[in-house]
Amino acid sequence: MKKHDNWDILLAMIAALYNLGAILFTLLWIFTNRFSDYKKSLTTITEFSINENITFSLFFAGVLGGAFYCLRGLYHNLARAYTPAVESKIESQQAFNIKPWFFWYVYRPVQGGVLALILLVLMNSQLITIQNLDSDSLKSFYTLVALGFLCGFGSHEVIHKIQEVIKVVFAKAIDTSSNSEKKAKENQNL
Repeated sequence: MKKHDNWDILLAMIAALYNLGAILFTLLWIFTNRFSDYKKSLTTITEFSINENITFSLFFAGVLGGAFYCLRGLYHNLARAYTPAVESKIESQQAFNIKPWFFWYVYRPVQGGVLALILLVLMNSQLITIQNLDSDSLKSFYTLVALGFLCGFGSHEVIHKIQEVIKVVFAKAIDTSSNSEKKAKENQNL
């Protein structure tokens, strides 16, 4: 069994601390008054028609979901690599190699936050709808936080849903000229 080098251990610790810090910060932002002065300063901006406090909370809920997913993956991979009773014959170096995934651990929470905002925009524009969720529900703080968390945690699925919307909205026009010509020839043969 190969041992991990110091870079693997350092990168794993950085990824874990980064994501734990993101979780702690987002929980404090969303569910406490710890940053109340900053939140109040956000709502004094009158140029925008959106509530910036809600927007930041939604973004941070996406970050929370993404960071939680990253820590879950990090824990899962570390447990698989360092469990002594591993049934497979995979060496620990192969079972857990953080180097190619390190930037994913850093990027995934940010991606979750951005996707949470994009999902809200798509839902408000009714390009995406969720059954049993009406416009009044989208005004609920806890519904928005839940949606943000789900976007961060399941950002891969959200990306697939956005790709489906793109395919529908920007679908190529069907070439009907060739069909019309075929039908005209069929009619002439009758």
